Amino acid sequence: MASPRLSLVVLAAACLCVTGRPAAAAAEAAPALPLRVAYRGTLILPDTVPGADNTPIRVTGLSGVTWLGESRYAAIMDNSNALILFSLALSPTGEPVKLTDLRAVTLSESHDYEDIATCPDALLQRIADRRRRQGLDAPGRALLVSEENTPAIRAVSLDTGNLLGVVPIPEQLLKCRPNRGLEALTVDLTGGQIWTANEEALPADGPPATMTAGTTVRLVRISVPGHDPAAREESRQFAYAVEPPHQFIRVFDGEPLSGVSALVSLGDERLLVFERSGCPGLPPFKNRIYLVDTRTATDVSGVEKDLAEQTAVHVPKILLWQDQLGCNLEGLCLGPVVSGGGRVLVAVADNGGLGLPSQIVTFVLDDPSGAFGLPAIAAIALAAGLVPVVLLSRWIPGLQAVLRKLNPVSDLG
Repeated sequence: MASPRLSLVVLAAACLCVTGRPAAAAAEAAPALPLRVAYRGTLILPDTVPGADNTPIRVTGLSGVTWLGESRYAAIMDNSNALILFSLALSPTGEPVKLTDLRAVTLSESHDYEDIATCPDALLQRIADRRRRQGLDAPGRALLVSEENTPAIRAVSLDTGNLLGVVPIPEQLLKCRPNRGLEALTVDLTGGQIWTANEEALPADGPPATMTAGTTVRLVRISVPGHDPAAREESRQFAYAVEPPHQFIRVFDGEPLSGVSALVSLGDERLLVFERSGCPGLPPFKNRIYLVDTRTATDVSGVEKDLAEQTAVHVPKILLWQDQLGCNLEGLCLGPVVSGGGRVLVAVADNGGLGLPSQIVTFVLDDPSGAFGLPAIAAIALAAGLVPVVLLSRWIPGLQAVLRKLNPVSDLG
């Protein structure tokens, strides 16, 4: 979702994100935290990238990002018919170094796209089977995108830009507030679950954020059909309370907002929840990253209204990082392993359509327990360039499946 219109004073403040100043991450000082998040740096994207026939496509409204394996990423733009592909070189400790190989893929339909994620293998196979029955070509490589004007989660071909179908979502999510719908999308490491969330409360669940109060949204887990036929799990929903907007000095008229702008699955029912608040003043934006564990949380799929008032079922959350970087961070994804065993988090900053630069921002997520539950040998080999893993996968059962989790798009073709 695009930010509120900013005055010239706020525009100047928004440019602070490009200075590369260290974040004052309050969570880093707490040694008892299960995970730690640290800011690493920022790169500015060009104003345009080449599309089909090298036609320049303007980069604006970046709202979601996903890792495609190795150095490749894809980012989606809101209120558009395009996504951006790029390579991001990182330092050994996660600082962004250089952007290369940028190009745009034109999609067959325009929507208010808000996030992007890998397409699970089982879902891609179902799409391929359906197209084969219809006498159509295989879809090739594919991604998932969420959009909030329908709203819907859609599969899209990376090769042609064609939309390939929709993922069924719970009926409650069809009744979202305008421009406050499916802002977040992620797929877990096994490819068996799709996670999404509305940005601010559904009308039946409670009010949107106000000057002094937050809002309550639904974190929704959708089991991928065909991933594990023996499981046949239904979708589940969890109530999540978003923090109130940050404190600010008013510069112009308008209402603040505060909602969930992205989700990152860590596997084992754990999520990073990326909150963003925007205000008509200074500082204009603030982001927060929380850790939630839904394994013991209450499923609220059967709750039809007044979810905000039912605080006893709200999922607990742990603050890992917060700061006012001065830019409108909207998307977040998990990236590769870096020196020391942490994982890069890559974020995109929306230029708001106001002439500000679109930006890539990186963080590092450290897990003191080691590699986020993945086998240690896989994490070590990934950091070393994957070559040892390819050799070992001939003899170690199950390791090829781990490779698919770590480099999900390479197998989609």
